[in-house]
Amino acid sequence: MHGEYLESVCGCVIAGAGPAGMGLLFNALKCGSMPELARRGLVIVDASPRPGTGRLGDYRVTANSVGDVFLDCLRDPALRNVFEPLERSPAYWRIRRQAQNAPQLADVAELLSEASILVLDFVVKHYGVKLWTRATITEIVKLDDEYHVWVESEGRSRRIRCRALVLNLGGRQDPQHLLDSLADQGLAVSPCTKVLSADALLRMNGVQLRDYFAATLAREGRVSVVGGSHSAFSVLENLADALEFAGLREVTLIHRSPIRLFYETAQAAVAAGYAFDPLKDICPVSGRVNRSGGLRYRALDIGREAMANGRIGKTAVRVQLLQTRQGPEGHLQSARQALAESEVVVQCTGYQPLLPAMKDSQGVPIRLMEVKGGVDSDACGCPLDVNGQRLYGLHLFGLGAGLGVDPRLGSEASFDGRIYGVWQFHHDASRAVIDAVIRRLQQMSLPSVNPNHNQSGNREEQPGPFLWPVLANAQP
Repeated sequence: MHGEYLESVCGCVIAGAGPAGMGLLFNALKCGSMPELARRGLVIVDASPRPGTGRLGDYRVTANSVGDVFLDCLRDPALRNVFEPLERSPAYWRIRRQAQNAPQLADVAELLSEASILVLDFVVKHYGVKLWTRATITEIVKLDDEYHVWVESEGRSRRIRCRALVLNLGGRQDPQHLLDSLADQGLAVSPCTKVLSADALLRMNGVQLRDYFAATLAREGRVSVVGGSHSAFSVLENLADALEFAGLREVTLIHRSPIRLFYETAQAAVAAGYAFDPLKDICPVSGRVNRSGGLRYRALDIGREAMANGRIGKTAVRVQLLQTRQGPEGHLQSARQALAESEVVVQCTGYQPLLPAMKDSQGVPIRLMEVKGGVDSDACGCPLDVNGQRLYGLHLFGLGAGLGVDPRLGSEASFDGRIYGVWQFHHDASRAVIDAVIRRLQQMSLPSVNPNHNQSGNREEQPGPFLWPVLANAQP
């Protein structure tokens, strides 16, 4: 089927060098695991000519973390010489000036892209890691205890045999997923309704939004947003900012569960008059209220204004909030009517993972079991297939996959989704994956790779660049 191809053999393949894949590499350097990870051969495969951030920089939205959280991903003595050039980076200084505020994702992406290039150059040079860019993974075959990864690059097929595969290729929003979710609640959209993903909308500028919604606004057509997360409230803000003076008067927000708000401490939540369950809504690790499921920063401001006054931010655009599960009387029927009348419905109900074709040794397709928010995986990111079999050696923890709530990751008991985010990719989430991959590689019989590497150990004895004294005492 694949015709002529080249074959490579290695211990581990990291498929996708976006925020999740790069988070694993950053963390492997921080914790000293890179020598063992690379010892039996490590290949990084990414479709982009410039790996590092995936599509993060395309979104016209603020982050759901303050700038210091992203700086913390770079803050480690083991990396200070690697990141020395960042002291001359305009992106770094923009984020630093917003250390206690939520920056634009475009600025975050620019900083992480620069840092990722430095890390990739370092691991290639010092650990013999192979980096394949402009390479698309077309198929994965699970054969006994190996994974065969088929890659298209420069018009040729290449196969990589590996024992461990870290697969984070990003996420997608499937309209059918939205329709199925609504159907489970006895809801439906009209066949004439246009379903627009939040992923697409949040990439549009004001001119593009006005063009897309021009006909709907001219007819005074109804617009509904489905979801209650950070992206849903970011969508509300972008719509109101771009379309208020083009005629947008009201948007309907349809959400299944109560809107949850994030607070750093229980005391802060009490001071704000926010009601929460002290047993179910507080993360036992961090003490934060609704750490995983709550609206943060700019989305928090939009959410509080919407809940208190029925307005989107400081605009005159109204918002009607309708909770469909255990909500106030009449909300479900009003949601049913809103969806039937809407000309445009914006899908803000999470992501599904982007996956290549996956097959077993007999050529039978492998389908992964999904739960709310992503694939059904363990704390190390190993997924279950639809038959309930754990696919050891395969690890997913990025957008559309995520990790289940686990004491090591920290979360509130009331959160039933999947945990993912840039900080988690660079810390707790990838740490569990690194440990699992190394345990697996230590059992393999493939020959070791002996790169001529210069580890970053001993660097604490060297004088650090200006970047590190500035950040040394900052906290995530």
